Amino acid sequence: IMNNQYKILEIFESSYYAKLAVKNNQKYINEEPFPHITFDNFLPPELADLIGEQYANFDKSDSKWKFHNNENTERYFLEDITSFSLPLKLFASSVNGRSFLSFLETLTSINHIIPDPYFIGGGAMLTSKGGYLKVHVDFNFHHKLQSWRKINALFYLNKKWKKEWKGNLELWSTDGKKKVKEIEPKFNRVVIFNTSSLSYHGQPEPINCPTNEYRKVFSAFFYSSHTYKLIGTVLFL
Repeated sequence: IMNNQYKILEIFESSYYAKLAVKNNQKYINEEPFPHITFDNFLPPELADLIGEQYANFDKSDSKWKFHNNENTERYFLEDITSFSLPLKLFASSVNGRSFLSFLETLTSINHIIPDPYFIGGGAMLTSKGGYLKVHVDFNFHHKLQSWRKINALFYLNKKWKKEWKGNLELWSTDGKKKVKEIEPKFNRVVIFNTSSLSYHGQPEPINCPTNEYRKVFSAFFYSSHTYKLIGTVLFL
């Protein structure tokens, strides 16, 4: 188990990811309603299992986990990396490391990407029965990094999630008025998308899973000191 744990640090050093990024660059850029992509079976299966298992001992009474419960959302999240289990700490280091940043820059054509070691608003997330996240655009400025958010990466870790439990990620039109796409939270799926003032998304339909099940996501956000420029209806970097 220990050997497998440390393999997490080397996940994105495989040439597979470099090739995947090059192959899908134009597909990513040209997707609607804003640049995004979905990859299935993204992590090595045994490591996806190991990372997903880290959510198994979740306890609602654990004060380390924050609970957002308001008109916009209902979910638990753990963003303090010092409270992560070892496998989650290693995964956090991996997604914030050089190899994954290079993957993202090649995939998205966004340069000078900065990771967030604080995982503000991200990290390990759990949504229980009845939980939701209304359609929104994300906060875009990180005060500690003094940088603008440019990319979201959502890793889904629900091994036995059923379609009828819902919990789909929804991508909406850039005016926030119409749903364009739904993406199921399938195990070992990653969704990567550009974040701007036009990238409306959410999980607005309340989850209908059993009370002992959770929608499990590891969420990582990436920044740059470069700002977006809006010319007409087109975003330029």
